[in-house]
Amino acid sequence: MRLYKYIVACSIILLLGCGKDFLERAPSDFIDENEVFSNLDNAEAFLNNAYTYLPDFLNKGGTGGDYNLGSGTGEGVSMWNDYTKMSVDFNNGNWNPNSFPLDYRWSQYYNAIRRVNIFLKNYELLPDEAGTQNNLLRKRRMLGEAYGLRAFYYFQLMKMWGEVPIIDRPLDSSNESDYLMGRNSVDEVVEFIKKDIDQAIIALPPRIGGAEYGRFTGLTARALLARTLLYYASPLFNPQNIAMRWEEAETAAEEAWRLSEVNGHTLSLQPLNNRQAYERIFVELNNAEVIWSRTSDSYWWDFWAESLGYGGWYGEAPIQEMVDSYEMQATGQLPVLGYNADGTVQPNPTSGYDPKSPFAGRDPRFYQSILYHGAQWKGRQIDISPGGRDYFTDRPRVNYSWRKGMLEERNLVTETGMSARRFVLFRLAELYLNYAEARNERLSDPDQHVYDAVNAIRLRAGMPNLPTGLSKEQMRERIIRERKVEFVLEGLTFWDVRRWRTAHIVDVGPVRKIYVNNQGDFTYPIWSVRVFDPSKHYFFPIPQLEIDKNPMLIQNPGW
Repeated sequence: MRLYKYIVACSIILLLGCGKDFLERAPSDFIDENEVFSNLDNAEAFLNNAYTYLPDFLNKGGTGGDYNLGSGTGEGVSMWNDYTKMSVDFNNGNWNPNSFPLDYRWSQYYNAIRRVNIFLKNYELLPDEAGTQNNLLRKRRMLGEAYGLRAFYYFQLMKMWGEVPIIDRPLDSSNESDYLMGRNSVDEVVEFIKKDIDQAIIALPPRIGGAEYGRFTGLTARALLARTLLYYASPLFNPQNIAMRWEEAETAAEEAWRLSEVNGHTLSLQPLNNRQAYERIFVELNNAEVIWSRTSDSYWWDFWAESLGYGGWYGEAPIQEMVDSYEMQATGQLPVLGYNADGTVQPNPTSGYDPKSPFAGRDPRFYQSILYHGAQWKGRQIDISPGGRDYFTDRPRVNYSWRKGMLEERNLVTETGMSARRFVLFRLAELYLNYAEARNERLSDPDQHVYDAVNAIRLRAGMPNLPTGLSKEQMRERIIRERKVEFVLEGLTFWDVRRWRTAHIVDVGPVRKIYVNNQGDFTYPIWSVRVFDPSKHYFFPIPQLEIDKNPMLIQNPGW
């Protein structure tokens, strides 16, 4: 009997959930396809396993530890260089087809796709169970989820590797030649994704709530289409700058944005329980701005990101360049122009920045995303000066910490105050900025619609409107800046600088930390020097093991 006849109905311990989360299913034994798909509960448990590989605060899998993608680009760094699979390899260029960060994603994503293909092959076996309306809707929802998840994983593969094999059926494990296949073009992959998204939209309701919250929905499908088409229009995938692609990306983003708002999604604007609106997006289980999320393994994110002074491990942290990306609130200008050889700052003289109080008057998102010297956190003030409670010399440190996604009430020493959070996969703010970017690229100069979309995000953040009269190029730079601060730690910047083909400019050279002496003077020494080789680093290498198994796979250039 073919190997795919024997399957695990549900093995999803990596997906944490609250008491009524839809992914909290009891695992089953190894059972035959007919047994799985003759019962709706078994079939649904089987499909649920395809959610296992969704991104999280920390990417998981393979050997060598966990890390977030922000530490592989201009958001932060890893402090634990002894982990061979850590994101430091992205930064120092020490990666190759035999070993590189996220190499496990190739097999994981194709495992999820294989599971979806088996489900689709056997979909007609699913019983109507007395033909009740609820079960008929349940079957239809499961079908839509299958198409949506397959589209999502193919998008993930495309942005990492570019051309990838399209597999739309279960492969025959008894026929070795069935596994020998080449890579499909990016054009073909995008068309395949679009067709799956169309099927998902037809079958799925716009939103799903209650115990089923977190499933792929019709609005998720539209958000995925908007992101896919934006990438497809961007310079990495569109070197000829085909204008029609920008127009399609604009249309998809606007449709997703409008339909999301019609169905109750809104920008998170009002403070609740003294918590700022932006911060709430990432700590609430059901925030109105979030279109799709997964229950996060947030227990470990708290430990991983928090400093030793609070009982954390301080595995990763933001760099000075990320701090410098937050504008001054009053002027909307960047605070610094650069740094001197001795590590002192070169202030932007018209921004309102004070080098003696470098954290005063910033974009409010700064205070909700990053912990810094002098910040109040968990009932005390952070002190990184020599002798201070947060000054450590056991290993080098950049002396900032992440706040985004963290719960202030969580006590790592007593292990109290824990509550589940969701890692945001799609939210309304991205659709606004996707639309603004695509429309700006389509037009000769930005119109009021572009301004309105970007300013809506800035208004929510408490920032002034963009200055009028920007050129297309100037607006592009402002959108780039807006995305970086708005989506920090959400796994988008790493891919943005690749699709824009700017990584060889922004992800190279020195990155800085902060140092504060006992007199309260600030300097910003170089922490490390980053490497990015444009001849090969824009796409990942195909794992050598996969090429050894399938010689029809052609390696990406430069690898």
